[in-house]
Amino acid sequence: MDGPQRSSAGDDLKAIIERPKGRPKKVAIDSDGHGGNKASVSSADALLNAASALMIERNSVNISFVEIAKKAGMNQALIHYHFKSKAGLFIALIERDAGSTYSELEKLVVSDMPADQKMRHHIHGVIKVYYRYPYMNRLVASLAVETNSDIARYISERFTVPLAEAQRKILQQGLEEGTFRPVDPLLFYFSFVGACDHLFSATYSLKWAFGISEVSDDLRRRYADHVSSQLLTNILVKESSQQDDLT
Repeated sequence: MDGPQRSSAGDDLKAIIERPKGRPKKVAIDSDGHGGNKASVSSADALLNAASALMIERNSVNISFVEIAKKAGMNQALIHYHFKSKAGLFIALIERDAGSTYSELEKLVVSDMPADQKMRHHIHGVIKVYYRYPYMNRLVASLAVETNSDIARYISERFTVPLAEAQRKILQQGLEEGTFRPVDPLLFYFSFVGACDHLFSATYSLKWAFGISEVSDDLRRRYADHVSSQLLTNILVKESSQQDDLT
């Protein structure tokens, strides 16, 4: 057993919003999430690093308190202290991995750039996030499995709504510029996320159907170019402005 992990969705959210203040314990941890001497980070961050490393290594979000604590070289009671539950830790991990990207997305939306170029930058940026954190969508799905839960609502309002709204604004800009045809933002959002994520969530297909053991940076770049071309071809009404170098 992993010890006490059950708490309400509301408690999980409160634990993340109101993280313990003061000076958290510092530990040394290496780039793979193990205790080491390469960098000093807080115990909470070390646990997040360990959870992230485990998910990437296993290509799975099914990890336990015991495994996370062992990877971080800590007592599993620290997970409950910092995050209250596994769901609380996972919410904090999503916030760490994806939360900071939204300020850049806001800057992109208001930038002085043609809509087609904005969309290319957006597609490349999202695929880069999935490349760094390939477990992202699976982690979100595991937390939001109960559609009417507080956690599902929080994830949707914190992450889905801003992403969809940014896309809606770019699509509207392209329509006004005469570059994009009318497109349903809802349909575009789901097509966009599915296309951007699938290479990283279906690594079993890469391995057994194509003989590729992992997604390299070169494959990531080629895939981003391909997805950009496919999605933009579907919404463009005329030749777009010249594609810039996003790699």
